[in-house]
Amino acid sequence: MSEKRLIIHPGFHKSGTTALQESFALNRQLLREEGILYPHIGRKAHHRVAWALTQKPWGWSNRGGEKTPPKTWEKMVDRIKSAKEETVILSSEFFSELDGEKIRKVRSDIKGRDIQVLFTLRPLAKLLPSSYQQYLKYGFTVEYEDWLHAILDNPGESKVSPTFWKRHSHGKVIAKWVDIFGKSNVTLLIVNEAQPTFLFDEINKFLNLPAGRINAAPSGSNRSLTMEEISLLLELNRQFPKERVWDEYEIFIRAGYIKELTDFVPPAPDKARLLTPQWAVEKANELGRGIKEELLNSGAKVIGDVDSLGNSTIAIGHSTYPETIDIKTVAAAMLAFDQETIKKFPFKWLTKELKSRAKKQIRARSSRLK
Repeated sequence: MSEKRLIIHPGFHKSGTTALQESFALNRQLLREEGILYPHIGRKAHHRVAWALTQKPWGWSNRGGEKTPPKTWEKMVDRIKSAKEETVILSSEFFSELDGEKIRKVRSDIKGRDIQVLFTLRPLAKLLPSSYQQYLKYGFTVEYEDWLHAILDNPGESKVSPTFWKRHSHGKVIAKWVDIFGKSNVTLLIVNEAQPTFLFDEINKFLNLPAGRINAAPSGSNRSLTMEEISLLLELNRQFPKERVWDEYEIFIRAGYIKELTDFVPPAPDKARLLTPQWAVEKANELGRGIKEELLNSGAKVIGDVDSLGNSTIAIGHSTYPETIDIKTVAAAMLAFDQETIKKFPFKWLTKELKSRAKKQIRARSSRLK
C-alpha cells in the first residue's frame, strides 16, 4: 500500500463488536508483527476515545456519570500520527453515535493516513433481544415488550431509550460517514450467524492478513442472559436506591454480579430465554427492508447477505418473568467480588471514604483520651 491507513470500526452495537475487540486485544503482538497497531488504552475497546469526541457521559448524567476529557482524543491523534505501523485500528461502537461535525473533526485531525471505515451489522430483528439486555445493564426497569412498543410503535423515536435509533438507524448513520469519507472508503460487513467464521474470515481479508490469522478469542464473554437472570437484574434495577450513584451501580451490579454471570457462568441448557413477539419481528423486518434500500443507495461497499436485513427469524413468543431464581445462579453472581474489585473503585470515591474513616478514628481516639 502506498499510504498508511487508519481503520475506524464504529460498530454497530451488538454486531460481534465485543468478539472482534477481544480478539484484537488478545492478538496485539501478532498484529504488530503484521504491521498493524491496535492501541492499548487499558481496555479491550476504544470507547473512551469515542466518548471524548461525543462528550456523552458514561453512566447516569444526573447521578455520577462523567464525561471523558477531549484530551483523550487528542492524545490518540498524536499516537496515530507517530505510529510507525502501516495500519492503525480504532474500534468502538460509540463512534457510530458521532454527528457530522464530529466525523469531520476526525477527518481533519488525522493527517497522513488514508482513513477507511468498517461497519459490522446484524439485522434489526436479531439485535432487539441483545439490545434490550444491554439497556438493562444500564439500570433499565422496563420489561421487554413494553420496551419494544417504545421503540417500534414510532420508529426513529424513543423516550424510553433515546440512544437506540441514534445507534440503529443504520442507513442514515452510514450515509453520514459516506458523505464525509466517500463511498469507496466505507465498508459494511453483514454478519452471517449461519457461518460462524464469516466475520473473522472477512476481517482477515480486510486487513490483508492470511486466512485464519485472526480468530475469535477462545473464551467469549458477554453472553445473553436467561430469563431468571433478566428478572434478577430487573428487580435489582427497580430496588437500587435513588441516592446511590452510577459508580456504585457499575462496580457492584453491571461489572459485578451481572458480568460474573455473562462472562464466566454458562447457563444450564434448560433455562428459559428471552422471546420476541411476532408483531415486533415483523415490524423490525419491515424497517430492515427500508434500511437495506438506504444502505444500497449510500454506495458503501456491502459484504454479506443484504436481503437478511429484511427477512430474519428469531425465537418468537411471549416471555414469562420468573419470580424465583436458581440458588446456584445467585451464588455464582455473588462470587464476583474479590481483591480485583477494589481496583475498579473511582479514586475520588476511595479518597473520600478514606478521609471519612480517618476522621472517625481521630474522633474516637480523642474521646477515649478524654
